[in-house]
Amino acid sequence: MIDTQNATSANSTTASSIFATQVPREGSQKDRRSKLEIYLDVLKAIGAGSQKPTHIMYKANLSWVVLRGCLQNLKEQGLVTESSVDDGRTIYNLTNKGFELLNQFLSIRDELSFMTNSMK
Repeated sequence: MIDTQNATSANSTTASSIFATQVPREGSQKDRRSKLEIYLDVLKAIGAGSQKPTHIMYKANLSWVVLRGCLQNLKEQGLVTESSVDDGRTIYNLTNKGFELLNQFLSIRDELSFMTNSMK
């Protein structure tokens, strides 16, 4: 079992530096994903087995330019590793730290959805 207090404090710097959320604006901006949601979608795509950049891009519904920036930031934070396959292609995998952070965010999301459903 993961010590969530230590894991939370260890990942708080990482989470705050990567997942700087934006306040939604009125109008068309309201339906856009925040940076947090975009990074989580990339982590979920890789965690679900998508390793090739094109597969991650389609699964996370991102443009190539945005995906490259996300992958670079995730690599710098130690959440994703990049490796080359024999044919020279690049594949991406989550690190243990990446899996831990993804699991924490998913459990928080589930907890929040449970709370909002019980309030109805």
